[in-house]
Amino acid sequence: MAAKGGILFLNPMAGSFIGADESELRAKAAEEGFRVVEITPKVDVPATVRSALDAGYRSFIVAGGDGSIHHVVQALAGTEGVLGIVPIGTVNHAARDLELPLTWREAFDVAIHGEVRQIDTGRVNGIHFLNSVMVGIYPTITEYRERFRSTHSKWRAYMLALRLAMRQFRHVTLVLELGGRVETLRTQLFVVSINAYDLTQAGIAAPKIALDDGHLTIYSFGFMSRMQFIRAAAKFFRGKIEEVEGFRRIRTPKLRIDVARPKLRVSIDGEVRDLAPPLQIAAAPASLLVRASRPAGA
Repeated sequence: MAAKGGILFLNPMAGSFIGADESELRAKAAEEGFRVVEITPKVDVPATVRSALDAGYRSFIVAGGDGSIHHVVQALAGTEGVLGIVPIGTVNHAARDLELPLTWREAFDVAIHGEVRQIDTGRVNGIHFLNSVMVGIYPTITEYRERFRSTHSKWRAYMLALRLAMRQFRHVTLVLELGGRVETLRTQLFVVSINAYDLTQAGIAAPKIALDDGHLTIYSFGFMSRMQFIRAAAKFFRGKIEEVEGFRRIRTPKLRIDVARPKLRVSIDGEVRDLAPPLQIAAAPASLLVRASRPAGA
């Protein structure tokens, strides 16, 4: 029998939380029987989740951003554990895709009482992801952004990181095996998402069209100059990325990526990692339980 309560993982360094909010959240969690675990470099989050699952707990809430959620999902995917989200991060992709409230009190109510939904995850070399795997310039942006977060606002840190990454303007040469075909691609940005984005929406974070399609979507560009890349980014922000010459979108259940180097730097749900090639990426349909909406009539 499942134990009552659960664990609330709190990232105290998340982008949009203040001390009074944190104290109130801790009190609300205690009222609902949730133990609060702070996410720090010393905490093995997946191991903590697995231990709680073994003890009979089935409810897990993450108060943080997409990176914090990513660590919890590694142990929750494929189990009876249910994920609740209190979005207090920088972009909050997962919360937006699930159409959760972006105010923490309302989101906490959904995380406790919302209806359970089954959604897809993706996997890259055994690592689960909810949003995307990015190769090329984006991991560099992410690294610099995290360096600047301690001394700048989240958007100021992002803009500084973008400026430095554009100075370097790194590209990668990928060998792609997809649907029985092999091709080589030289590019500054290569994205693999679980399910597909609605790229006609203006803004910095495109929403997902579905969360249970059971497929990956590849977004790729040919090699571009800096000016071409800037123009492509401007079109993305206006919801017109498909007008960019060389842009491709491919739907597939899996793909293989190889490179002529011992490690490939990737961003997985905003977390930067060096992975040994080849990258084996596949959809994992209906692999995660989440609380995603208020009960009917609430």
